[in-house]
Amino acid sequence: MEPGDDDGDGSERGFPDEDELLTELEDVSLTPSDHQRIKDLVNGPEMDRIRGYDRRYLVAGAGGETGAATRRGIVYDRLDARTDPPAVAMQLEDFGLTPEDIELWTRVFDILCGRATHIVAVIEDFDGGYVWELGLLFAPTYRDKTWVLKRRYPDPETERERYDNGMAASYVELLLTGDRAYEWLDADELRDVVDEVP
Repeated sequence: MEPGDDDGDGSERGFPDEDELLTELEDVSLTPSDHQRIKDLVNGPEMDRIRGYDRRYLVAGAGGETGAATRRGIVYDRLDARTDPPAVAMQLEDFGLTPEDIELWTRVFDILCGRATHIVAVIEDFDGGYVWELGLLFAPTYRDKTWVLKRRYPDPETERERYDNGMAASYVELLLTGDRAYEWLDADELRDVVDEVP
């Protein structure tokens, strides 16, 4: 059954549990050259850049040439500039992944999650391709080091419209509660909530 399919009772199926997520990762069919490319990406100069830092932030969220990507860049820059203790930020794009490498993204993201000490998800809606990243962060393996910076909209109608994705809402709800989830309304508030991430 595909995510979002009906279980027969009129409700959408919840997001897969950790075992199902790991099985899906293992079931990704990669060629030997794909495996070599992944090894090259995660063991190359960009990984050398983050080695030696006790605090390594993986910043997830919308990419491309969008306002959301620009705001994610604010988070990336603020985390990367930390000096007490010295820290480094990283994101998938830093490792040379392109839209043509889409089949490699899940595996590389999983590896980077394992190497990060902190994972920071910048969420403005449940409409982007990055929603699958949230699914991986839902797994208990990574949940304990994940912080979520969720955009809040000024009116309930816009809020519903931006976050109207039953599948994403069902599993991200766990990430959006507790002491590691912060809401922000504009870029100034976003800068403030970044400072709440240890």
